[in-house]
Amino acid sequence: MRIAYFTDTYLPQINGVSHTLEKLGDYLRERDIQHMFFAPQYSEIPPAVGTSPETRFKSISLPFYPECRLSLPLYPHLCRLADEFKPDIIHLTDPLGIGLAGLKYARDRGIPVVSSFHTNFDVYLKYYNLEYLEGFVWGLFRWFHGFSQINFCPSQDTLQVLAGKGLKNLRIWSRGIDTLRFSPDLRSWDVRKRLKAEDKLIFLYVGRLAAEKDLDIFMESIEIVNSSCAEKVQFVFVGDGPYAALMKERARENVVFTGYLKGRELATMYASCDAFAFPSSTETFGNVVLEAMASGLPVIAVNSGGVKDNVLHEYNGLMCPPRDANSFAQAIIRLAENQQLIRTLAANAREHAATQSWSRIFDQLLLDYQSVIETSQREAQEIA
Repeated sequence: MRIAYFTDTYLPQINGVSHTLEKLGDYLRERDIQHMFFAPQYSEIPPAVGTSPETRFKSISLPFYPECRLSLPLYPHLCRLADEFKPDIIHLTDPLGIGLAGLKYARDRGIPVVSSFHTNFDVYLKYYNLEYLEGFVWGLFRWFHGFSQINFCPSQDTLQVLAGKGLKNLRIWSRGIDTLRFSPDLRSWDVRKRLKAEDKLIFLYVGRLAAEKDLDIFMESIEIVNSSCAEKVQFVFVGDGPYAALMKERARENVVFTGYLKGRELATMYASCDAFAFPSSTETFGNVVLEAMASGLPVIAVNSGGVKDNVLHEYNGLMCPPRDANSFAQAIIRLAENQQLIRTLAANAREHAATQSWSRIFDQLLLDYQSVIETSQREAQEIA
């Protein structure tokens, strides 16, 4: 089996999509399955950031979201490179420049196509005053995903949303976690000392610092929490993005910004905190939630989107209504005043994370690929 991935989001960009594709590439490489990533180039000289074979195309940054890149590859050049690889199946991750080119290539060559839905672009529109584009975006999604024999989505919530919008051939492709890489055993008192929080409860956020993550609600919640127990808590934000400057302007003394962390440093930060606070109501899954759980952290989240597949209220976390600053603050205060509850939720969180194996998830993905290839071959023989 030879698999070509056409994606407009990839390493070294830090987000759930690129992380999932990186883990998938590692899985395929370990099993000697031929694959190739067709992805944007993020600098003039692309760094060696991944272990999988890749082809990069020059890209430009988006003015309203510099972290994202748009690539419009020359189609003859893309065809020549893809023809050299000779894929048996094509997996598309988004309906942007490279994804659209990959779709055209698949149709021109008669190669079976699957696609995956990762990001609630339509939901993001309201955060940037672009609601008037919602009809166009859903029309694009229905057209783009209409060519795929399987449309993968990461959570049950996302599947239901897509089905309601008329998308078909839907199937769950969930996410996993490496419980050796993310572990409570990495807890570091040196990190807590560096954060000046040795005697405080540390509430951690990891992810993009962007409006669509509902971080305005988080900042309001911090104000509420600080009015009653500022001396007990510390807030740590790991990540960066277009909302960072405004957040830093509003931040009090017990709020720390670290920028992006990776690898062992990120895993140590997770394990060295006490709870994970994630206010986003726009997630299709929320990889960081599983990372936090594997690290032994209870999760405060909102009852919306893909996080519902993993966070169970009063079992491994606390769920709040979306965009409700007071409810989110009360959940933080509840944990700050009840360390036994933290320990109980944390133990259950770690236990849940241990059931979410990447290998099991990718094994099923390969079975789905094989089914699509066999169906395509059978249909071609019937036509012949």
